[in-house]
Amino acid sequence: MFKISLILFFVVSVTFSTIYTPQAILPTLQQVFQLSMSETNLLLFSMLFVLMVATPFYIPIIKRYDKKKIMSFSIFFLFLSVLLSALADNYYLLLFSRVLQGIFLPGFTAVMLSYVQEIYPENSRGLGIGIYMAATSFGAVLGRLLAGWITYVYSWYIAFFVFASLLLVALFALLFGLPSTKIDNTKTKQIRSDKSIFYCFFQLEIISLLFIPMVVFFSFMSITTFITYRLHNIPFDFNESQLGNIFLILLVGVVVSPIAGKYSDILGRVKIIFIGIFSLIIGMILTTTDLNSVIIIGIGFVTIGMFSVQSVAPAYLGDLVPHDKGRILLLYQIFFYFGGAMGTLAPTVVWSYYNYFGVIVLCLGVVILAILPLIYLTFTKKYNKYEETNILP
Repeated sequence: MFKISLILFFVVSVTFSTIYTPQAILPTLQQVFQLSMSETNLLLFSMLFVLMVATPFYIPIIKRYDKKKIMSFSIFFLFLSVLLSALADNYYLLLFSRVLQGIFLPGFTAVMLSYVQEIYPENSRGLGIGIYMAATSFGAVLGRLLAGWITYVYSWYIAFFVFASLLLVALFALLFGLPSTKIDNTKTKQIRSDKSIFYCFFQLEIISLLFIPMVVFFSFMSITTFITYRLHNIPFDFNESQLGNIFLILLVGVVVSPIAGKYSDILGRVKIIFIGIFSLIIGMILTTTDLNSVIIIGIGFVTIGMFSVQSVAPAYLGDLVPHDKGRILLLYQIFFYFGGAMGTLAPTVVWSYYNYFGVIVLCLGVVILAILPLIYLTFTKKYNKYEETNILP
């Protein structure tokens, strides 16, 4: 399994890096194409929003075709669309290429979570999910860091060309290094799945576990997007390379993801989610300071919170809907990327009036609102358990 884990880590890292490639160089793209902040952020929003919308259309495809073939198809066309980004000579062509990436990326993101649970034995699935989440964290660093460095030394379009080349390597690694999976087309499971997915919308615990990762990713994308504008402006005046370097702190997510997955089996998934939310809130507050070192530490805490929650939530949902993990994880992906998309665009309005501090207040508000139902459910379960154990004979 070591070889499979290594290839899986590489393929996931490279593929996810394409989501975040423009983030560290947004101020540069804003200057090159003479854009407003809203127009610049559309380069992130458009991809994430289209990714969210396109994800449900992959549901019937997943049931009919081998997951490995679907992901190979996705990465090939993702390679072509990133190559188009490198060749773009105007803003609208660059934006169009990002939309194309949003269309093809769900063929990978919507499939990989369930694929990981199929290729790993039952007693190693937690490890597999941990490796997957660690790879998404490393991909987030790779996309921002490498794009910042290459743009500073060469240019932004060379950065996109490098990522297109990496995708081509990832495609061959997937084709020749990872196993295929069985196709399941049984009608009985299909009927049961439809009922279970409809039933999910009436379960507060499931809805809560869909909304919490959504607002966590909303906050994560808001902070990592708007912190680049803050640090690019006076008094910080960071260049592209420096902006890329600050995202090195996101590497803590590589370590946190498998640890959170492991200890969720020991301490319980809810406790890890609460720890992650607490870390996220502390991190958000720290990023409002004017000290570079404290801001970076704050981003580190935000990263710990983000990847703690994201490492636990899919497994928790799988526990609640064990007979239909594929579809519940697709639903999770829809909520997750909707949060990320809105996190790149919605705070723009707040920024125009209250700057970065207003963005943080918005993020704190939505996180606190999202966690309240889970707090209620947790205390209700504890109270009911206490009542049952202390009932008089």
